[in-house]
Amino acid sequence: MLLLPVLVLAAHVLAKRERPVNASFGGFTFPAGTIEQLATEFTGHLNIPNGCLINPEDLPDGSPSQNLAALWLRAAFHDVGKYDPKNPAQRVSGLLPNYLDQVENAGIAQSIATRFAPVVKFNFSRADYIALGAQVSITHCGGPSFDFMMYREDAPHNTPFASLPHALPDDAVDSYDQMKQKLYRLGFSNQEIVLLVTGSHSLGGAHKATSPHATNKTFEAFDSSPGVFDNVIFKEMRAGRCVLNIDCGIMRDGAMKTWIELYASDEAAFFRDYALAFNKMANLGQDEKSLEAVVLEVPVHKNLVVEGSLPATAASSSGILLLLFLFSFSLLLFILFHSYACLLVYANFAASTNTNTKSGAIQFRLNCALGILSVITPFMLL
Repeated sequence: MLLLPVLVLAAHVLAKRERPVNASFGGFTFPAGTIEQLATEFTGHLNIPNGCLINPEDLPDGSPSQNLAALWLRAAFHDVGKYDPKNPAQRVSGLLPNYLDQVENAGIAQSIATRFAPVVKFNFSRADYIALGAQVSITHCGGPSFDFMMYREDAPHNTPFASLPHALPDDAVDSYDQMKQKLYRLGFSNQEIVLLVTGSHSLGGAHKATSPHATNKTFEAFDSSPGVFDNVIFKEMRAGRCVLNIDCGIMRDGAMKTWIELYASDEAAFFRDYALAFNKMANLGQDEKSLEAVVLEVPVHKNLVVEGSLPATAASSSGILLLLFLFSFSLLLFILFHSYACLLVYANFAASTNTNTKSGAIQFRLNCALGILSVITPFMLL
């Protein structure tokens, strides 16, 4: 007799989880459908020219960031970043849309994922909605393709911000060690910190409006391909380039060097490990046994590398000019030194031989001149 009520309850739960809801908000309409169809809708917002780098169609002109893909990825971390593993009963997922006016979330409010999620649940949780936006960005912009974990549960939507005591890492205020300890608190290893912090910075850059401590530019890319999810940031960090304090700290941290070296030389390893680390982050505070894996078919952005990579910067051009100057200066010093040596030897030659042996002196000077010309002629022809 108990079996029938259990079956009815199970059917009700499944119907509730699968029932689609057609919804519109802020000019965007998401038709009823499955999580795969919602992923397709997210992809559509990025699948425009330069969609993985600058996205003027879906972000207002006054937005601190014009990089929608990077915003979605940042939103996913900020949605779970205040979780406390020591208090697992206090779920935080799905609360980000309530706290977009907080300083630590500056710039995220323009994200479609967070603008839409506060009032429209579709048939999914806010947590799923925000995580999906990030995962679509990763794959569409050239990163790894991996299963989406769905059916995350949201925290109660009336949870007060003040009740979440743990702050996110603050690049402007915290020291590197403080930021690292906050990431350790979430249960991340050194490898996962490198992946989720520096690896995620493969997309986007710093903005004067939200990160004046890091740059005085409207936009300063984290690496030379800010619209491509790739391992270029690790290669450039290995060469000494960083923008944010946390990335600079990771770059100088001996405990992190092994991972920077690995991912700089092996993009496949970076993609494989990033997918695992991303799911760990997005599932913080969730009962993973209740999650279900869904295969997503997210296409890669067309003309991705050309659109997502920056042209040679003025800094790069200045560096080349400096190298040319140093080379030219070194060449001039060589010529002067060689000429001086020839004159000294010739003076000794002239003093130790008969003044009538002019043919020998002429031959000696000719040999010196030919020696100098043999060095500089190839460079004169470049």
